Amino acid sequence: MVLPWWWGVAVVVRWVVAVVVVVGVRWRAWVCGSVWWKFGFGIGVVEGVGRRGGSAWWRFALLCIDWQLSMLWVDRCPWLQLAVSLGSLQGLVDKMISCLKQKRKAKEETPFMKNGRLLLEELIAFCNGKSNPIRVFSAEELRKATNNYNQHQCIMWDCDFKLYKGSLEDCLFSVKKYYTEEKGYSVMEDVTLGIIKDIVVGSQMSVHQNVLKLLGCCLETKYPTPVYEFVGDKVLSNFIIPTGTVHFEPLTWKCRLKIAMGIANAIAYLHTAFSRPVVHRDVRSATIILDENNVAKLIDFSLSISIPKGEQYVEDAVRGRQNVAPEYALTGYITEKVDVYTYGVLLLGLLAGWMLNTPECIYTESSLPMFVKSYRDQNRLIEIVDPMLLKEGINQEQFLAFAQIALSCISDTAEDRPTMIDAAKQLRKIYESISPP
Repeated sequence: MVLPWWWGVAVVVRWVVAVVVVVGVRWRAWVCGSVWWKFGFGIGVVEGVGRRGGSAWWRFALLCIDWQLSMLWVDRCPWLQLAVSLGSLQGLVDKMISCLKQKRKAKEETPFMKNGRLLLEELIAFCNGKSNPIRVFSAEELRKATNNYNQHQCIMWDCDFKLYKGSLEDCLFSVKKYYTEEKGYSVMEDVTLGIIKDIVVGSQMSVHQNVLKLLGCCLETKYPTPVYEFVGDKVLSNFIIPTGTVHFEPLTWKCRLKIAMGIANAIAYLHTAFSRPVVHRDVRSATIILDENNVAKLIDFSLSISIPKGEQYVEDAVRGRQNVAPEYALTGYITEKVDVYTYGVLLLGLLAGWMLNTPECIYTESSLPMFVKSYRDQNRLIEIVDPMLLKEGINQEQFLAFAQIALSCISDTAEDRPTMIDAAKQLRKIYESISPP
């Protein structure tokens, strides 16, 4: 049998190393006295390093060293045995220290790096990384634009965030500052991921006229800070929910219909425009802002969730800042009809308006469906209509038709609710029946 060429090389290397070790040790011992500790420790370190990541040839050389050391051990040198063991142990310790340094480095990940990583991951998951371009603002720019988040520049506040008016280089914009940490709790399971979801979905929805356009965000802060176009400071809830201290001019019937249609179109777009249906889960008047022409714009998508391909629903913990559909509250199953329910509550608020300020009704959005249904059961639906609307001289049949659409949206059974597209079509028929002002 003919041996391969590398076998001869291996034999030569083995003996050369062995001779060098023996001669070197004996020469050092003769010149410096007892150097077993130094030599053994050095060999142990080399051995530990080599065994962790050396090449095949390096490891073969170490085998030769091991062989020679075993011969030296026959001479019963305990110092060499101990030193070699400690040297090998040092190799292991070096590796542990290296791992700890890597973990410490991971823990020192800056907010910008963490938020940027999460944003990229969500963009890839939601739209394969294809998104509308947005600007990245620095934390200092936003502090300067909002006068260090001065309360006098606060447009609105909600459960988890405040919306500030900002100005930079003579350009106006809105800054959404999340203050969850101050409260100590949030309806979002993970605040940072919720904000990232808000940014990603908001950027994709910005093409719709009934969504507040996302301009960019700041990733340097602990929680990302979305930045939007500035359209004014009129929040829909201030027009339909009495506050007792601030009074706004009531919205006309035609304006309310226009708002209802706009939000229906935006939610229908959210349900159908992407590769997977997206459910908003939190349609409320408090997160709808009106521009100077009273065009309604959704401003928050932090609780939105996608339904997987091929599935009819997605399961999640019950989340929502006020109203949730009955089947969602009972089972945790989320479909597009969950949004239809919350949208129906919004319609009821638009219809009732300042009627909710009467002694007969102590207004809360969660109690509104029960309140209206009790009037329906008594054939008194017209009595829930905002008195300001009744003064316009509008045909009361329009109010009743509007009420029926709202009631169908808040049906106890999801199958009995219309789709958002159907609801929008029904509202448009009412809108088109109104004579021009």
